[in-house]
Amino acid sequence: MRSQEKDSSYRVQKLPVLLLLQEEENLPFSEHKLHVEEEELEVEVQEAGHQVGELLQVEEELHLSEFQVSRHVLENQYNLFFFTNVHMSGFMLYKKFEVYSMGWIDQVNLQDLKVTVASSGGPIAVVRDDMKLTPVQTSGKPIIFIFSPSGELKSTIKWSGGKIVAINWSSSEELLCIQDDGSVSAYDIFGNYQNSFQMGQEAREMKIIDARTFPTSTGTGLVVLTTNFRFFVVNNIRDPRIRRFPDIPGVNIAPSCWAAIHGDDRQTRVIVAKEKDIYLLDYSEQHVAQKTPEISHHHLSIIAIAVSPCGKLVALLTDAGVIWIGSFDFRRKFCEHDAQCMLPAVQLVWCGSGAVVLNLGSVLLVLSPNRDNFTLILDSTSHVCPEVDGLRIITNSSHEFLQKVPLPNQEIFRIGSMSPGAILVEASREFQKRSHRAEEYIRLVKNQLEQAVIQCIQAAGNEWQPSVQKMLLRAAQLGKSFLFDKVDSELFVGMYQILRILNAVRNYKIALPLTFQQYEQLGKTGLLNRLILRRQYSIAIQICQYLQMSEADGIPRVLTEWACYKIKHGLGKLDAEQLANEISAKLGTGSKVSYSSIALKAIECKQEKLAIRLLDFEHRASEQIPLLLKLGQEPQALAKAVESGDPNLIYYVLVVMKETYSSDKFYMTIRHYPSVNALYAKLCRTIQMGSLEQIYEQEDNFNAQALLSVKDSYRAQKLENRSALLTTAVKQYRQAKAEIAASLTEDQLKLLKIQSGYESKFGCPVIDVSLNDTLKLLMRRRDIKETEEMVKKFKVPERRLWWLKVTTFAEIGDWAELEKLSRLKKSPIGYEPFVDVCLQYNNVTEAQRYLPKVEEHLSIKYYVKAKLYTEAAQIAFQRRDTEALHYVQSRCSSNRDAVDMINSLIAKLANPSESQHKR
Repeated sequence: MRSQEKDSSYRVQKLPVLLLLQEEENLPFSEHKLHVEEEELEVEVQEAGHQVGELLQVEEELHLSEFQVSRHVLENQYNLFFFTNVHMSGFMLYKKFEVYSMGWIDQVNLQDLKVTVASSGGPIAVVRDDMKLTPVQTSGKPIIFIFSPSGELKSTIKWSGGKIVAINWSSSEELLCIQDDGSVSAYDIFGNYQNSFQMGQEAREMKIIDARTFPTSTGTGLVVLTTNFRFFVVNNIRDPRIRRFPDIPGVNIAPSCWAAIHGDDRQTRVIVAKEKDIYLLDYSEQHVAQKTPEISHHHLSIIAIAVSPCGKLVALLTDAGVIWIGSFDFRRKFCEHDAQCMLPAVQLVWCGSGAVVLNLGSVLLVLSPNRDNFTLILDSTSHVCPEVDGLRIITNSSHEFLQKVPLPNQEIFRIGSMSPGAILVEASREFQKRSHRAEEYIRLVKNQLEQAVIQCIQAAGNEWQPSVQKMLLRAAQLGKSFLFDKVDSELFVGMYQILRILNAVRNYKIALPLTFQQYEQLGKTGLLNRLILRRQYSIAIQICQYLQMSEADGIPRVLTEWACYKIKHGLGKLDAEQLANEISAKLGTGSKVSYSSIALKAIECKQEKLAIRLLDFEHRASEQIPLLLKLGQEPQALAKAVESGDPNLIYYVLVVMKETYSSDKFYMTIRHYPSVNALYAKLCRTIQMGSLEQIYEQEDNFNAQALLSVKDSYRAQKLENRSALLTTAVKQYRQAKAEIAASLTEDQLKLLKIQSGYESKFGCPVIDVSLNDTLKLLMRRRDIKETEEMVKKFKVPERRLWWLKVTTFAEIGDWAELEKLSRLKKSPIGYEPFVDVCLQYNNVTEAQRYLPKVEEHLSIKYYVKAKLYTEAAQIAFQRRDTEALHYVQSRCSSNRDAVDMINSLIAKLANPSESQHKR
């Protein structure tokens, strides 16, 4: 029976097991095992048919009361707050759970500090608050402490600059320290200086009194307020372009509060409150719009403004303790609540986009637009950080997260819930007990099983505890086994992978407490960026392997970042050779890691020897050669370019060497590479980059020198210069023992001199024409004497002379001279050219004079060419050539009489006896 159960059971397909790489700087992957093991998620599900047969007799339907009694809701794993909304049915559900117990207990008192927290599970920075009177052990400049979200001290920054107005985190987890002189310095989470920029001359002169960062579509923006109450904005700290907002109208008094909004139109606006008045500043249109929110309670000023993460909602806090919530353009009012707070407000922030939180130190007042209000009492002073899906609460002892419970989780875990997901969870619990009730629960949600599976998968992503995640995924797997292929397996597998990753990075040693929604917004590339920033290279590599990420975003990138870190922090500890060998041993020489990027980092660290050594491991010449040239290694770059066989790279190296080397050194370097020498000569011929003559002289290449002289002669404007260059070419050809080329060049010199005389004599351009054209010119002028002298001087062959005469006489229409030439003697070129030139100039009558003299095997073709089809047919008939008759017939298809005549001749040849009988 057990074997049948085993055969009929359904097992989750195992996902690939990650290779556990160990790195000395990082947490071993095996310590936390990603919290969710594959073996724990293996669920054996018996087929319904076999199970029904084995189960005892049970009732067909599950009674509602029995289900409610048997279902155990996991209230103990939640810190839940239920609030009845009188305007709607049901409950508004929030939960608060502890993320970490802070490692700074008894060391940090937030009440005396300025605190800034990076979004999406980022680090925490604190500095002493100058506005508060607190005992200090040292005097002088402040010290900035940077902690991980679990309270572990990561670094300290001993400040040596001017007065710090504000510290804020960017979206890329850089700590921005804004000084009163407008200088903004950026540091990483380990306190290393990155870069700095200024907020403009006016901000520097007038001094800054307040600053805020805000997320934008391109990164992080920064708005500052000066002592003359003017706002200046930078929309991207990576590309700081400073813009000034229009001045605030009215009396020149300090704003009571303000906030920045970056809208969907990519425009930044500032909401400013001056006592009771609210203004919306827009720098793009230099426009100021006064807004009047509908606040029913009496108040004298607005003391706090908070903008929701979605940018669509705004919350105001008045000096009377009234919280107003409405749209960001203040046209709609959603609610107004008298908080009746006796303590001064510390912060006004949003919890996601669904509730506003008023931080009074150790008390949090939570208010939603739906008027679902409650109070949280904390154990100490707190600092809250808004997130897209909730609120991070930092106290002296703990790091907690407050969020509205997502709808799938509400549906499943609400007391007495009859949602499909809740029933499926209960079915899974009963199945684990091997109870027959599991089948009854499945039957109860049979028609909603797909919805139940999706609910469980979504709810698992929203849960923080691995035990609850496993419970929900088991339930989803149970339901999926009854649906076959109706639910996409990628949904289940994808959630499984994400949860393993999230559970791993949430470990307190890594301390990256991302929720599922934050991970979705950040993406896997963003997650890798954050792990690299924390120097968690080992787990980053394992995540790349697990997700099978592309090379551009995956393992090669992580290894490159590790190598750059190794170079930066290995200075002074290892020499260049040892460091290069250590990096290559880790990365491998055949890997797809960009050694050029690592070498570039070595150049930035002024480690040129290390960079040169690293470039030896780079297998891409296109990446290797530019850096070698940058390092002044021209011979090595030239050798690598020749080795690559890429002419473009060789040209690139040659151009750089030509600019940096002396002439002698350049030619002495390239002469060791014949292929480079040839390519340089080609380059010189193409763009006249240098003197080819120098190359040929060094190599005693007289033939190339002569060719260069001939080419230069045709570029010369004056006849004397051309003649001189041709004379030089003759000598060079003689030195190269190229007698034929020397003789031809001498003939060209003679022709040039003769043509010069003819140009003066005839008054028409003759220079630079060929010998044939010169002879034709003399024939057209009927200068027989000069023609004969030219023929003798240049030893013109008889056949060429006859060709020239035939074509020239036909061109000038001298048919009498043409006939006289044909009678002079037997033509050495035949009489076909005579016929051709006559037909070329449409003189068929003249062509008939020469047709009888055409070669016998060409006569029919030429008669047809002259359109003398009857004569051609008669010749073919006399030769009894049927194929020739068909050829003639095909060429005269439009001439009906000729076709009929040819048909009769073909018939006679086909039946010779019949034709004789008729006779």
